[in-house]
Amino acid sequence: MNQIEPSDKAPQERKVFRGVIKLYPDISHTNYFCSLCHYFVMTFIFVSVESLQPLLFNQRYGIHPKDAGMQNGYMLLIDIATKCIFAPIVGILSDKVGRVPVLQMGIILTALSISSMGFAEDIYPQYCISRIQYAIGAITLATIPFLGDYVLDSTKGKASAINVILAAFGALFSATVITKLLTQSFSLRTTYIVVGCSFLCLGLLYTLGLKKGLHFKKERKTYKNAAPLREDLIERSICPYQNIKQIQDEDFDYIDYEKEVRALNQIKQESSCGAAMKIALLAGKNIWIFQGYVTNFLGRGDSILLTLSLQIWSQQFVEDNLNDDDAYKEASIQAQTLSGVTYAVIMVGAIFYGILFEKVSKNKLLFIMFSLTMIGCFLMNFAPNPKSPYTFLIMAILGSGMSGLYTGALYFVNKYAYSEFRGYISGLANVFSVLGILICSFVGGVLQDHWSKIAPFNLFGFMSLLGLILVIWSYYALYQSRSVK
Repeated sequence: MNQIEPSDKAPQERKVFRGVIKLYPDISHTNYFCSLCHYFVMTFIFVSVESLQPLLFNQRYGIHPKDAGMQNGYMLLIDIATKCIFAPIVGILSDKVGRVPVLQMGIILTALSISSMGFAEDIYPQYCISRIQYAIGAITLATIPFLGDYVLDSTKGKASAINVILAAFGALFSATVITKLLTQSFSLRTTYIVVGCSFLCLGLLYTLGLKKGLHFKKERKTYKNAAPLREDLIERSICPYQNIKQIQDEDFDYIDYEKEVRALNQIKQESSCGAAMKIALLAGKNIWIFQGYVTNFLGRGDSILLTLSLQIWSQQFVEDNLNDDDAYKEASIQAQTLSGVTYAVIMVGAIFYGILFEKVSKNKLLFIMFSLTMIGCFLMNFAPNPKSPYTFLIMAILGSGMSGLYTGALYFVNKYAYSEFRGYISGLANVFSVLGILICSFVGGVLQDHWSKIAPFNLFGFMSLLGLILVIWSYYALYQSRSVK
């Protein structure tokens, strides 16, 4: 087999954290650390906006948090519909114009919309318009695939884990800053302004350190100390710059790359939004990109499960002699404690999943993470109360599965998305994310109101079972392709 030997004159890979993370030669340490700032700040903003909304509804519009379910549902539907429309558009723009200009537009729009929320005198249309603007900015922040652009394939598992940990810290930092500092020291309007302006300044500042231009489309040649590239696979691969030697055998033995290259490049000539979506959908023929879509669809329900659903479930165990406000606060404390345990497990588990994705069979890891998530969800039917040690154990099991879904959602899309179509694929992955959130929130909310308080957990358990079935199908497809070969 022909191989391309590394050249002594070729640029060397850049190493971060003593070689734990390896970057492309044209990516500096500053570029990478600024991308980490992006993931941290992005999560901080997302959690802050959702945390402030119940306070706004209560203080400005006189809607008690326990009675705000319908309005929260309407806002969520508007948010998800907007994101589904704009996610593919943002993906296309980031591929054609560049990551940084699109991100800067998203930061400005997000910051302005957050600041304007504090001035909304009514829900419709003022606050609703601000939420639509915020949704467009938020999906822009989430779609830019810096991890895929910056990190070598051989360490994208560990890099995904670092991003998950930073995202969890961003969520915890938001809870501290918003709940403990800003809302206790300033008015709600001032809090929105402080959050929006701070994000604008910090966001535009870290974009100065990001890699400019269309660098992700340039050929990244073999460089010193890199493993040899398999020339036969490079010629057939849509992503010709991946370090094939450092990828497991199961990655490249099930799909006709030459046929896929011709098909996708032919569609690309159409230069339309529909063509871009078609490219992203057809890219799902790559089983690992398909699993990226699956983990994004099934792995984002925690944003509802560990907040609103857990809050409502905890409410039924509060003492009857408490008034509405005290009962709500007590349920919130119990729910936040349980979600804190889960997020702590997610942070620790992300480290292990990040390492294992690069070492063992991905189908086996997917089977484990979906199984743990499914078991944790179904065990909630037997949880005695929010303060029981058994409930904490169940939440730890649930967190150990969700940690894998988090890490996998980043890992698969950023590693296996074809270089010139990475923005398209990332945009579609975000569409699947918001659709998963929609199902968990809307269907789960209806079931929780009319069937059982534990219904959203059962729904997410069945969604995880669907993930298990798709994993088994994925393994069977790989096995069949090897048998044919």
